[in-house]
Amino acid sequence: MVEESKEERRMVAIAIRPCEGVDSAALYEKIKTEITSQPEYKLKWDDECKIEGGRIRTSFSIGLEADFDEEVMEVLEMMEGEVASQEIIFQSAME
Repeated sequence: MVEESKEERRMVAIAIRPCEGVDSAALYEKIKTEITSQPEYKLKWDDECKIEGGRIRTSFSIGLEADFDEEVMEVLEMMEGEVASQEIIFQSAME
């Protein structure tokens, strides 16, 4: 009997506040390009983001075994000149 390998993933919704003078849409494109995580975690960003009150609202999915805080949130934190703050709105394991 062959066991199906079902990939477990986590969905995370986040909000990112750009620094003053930083274009939100351009920043989101840069985030999607630069924050890629480890290949085995298969990080996938939403194609589009919502921009509300100057904040970028988006979500991503990543392998359940990944530490998304380390793979994504800490990398956002290091983008000091462009990202003023970031927060997790919601996160859930998907099966």
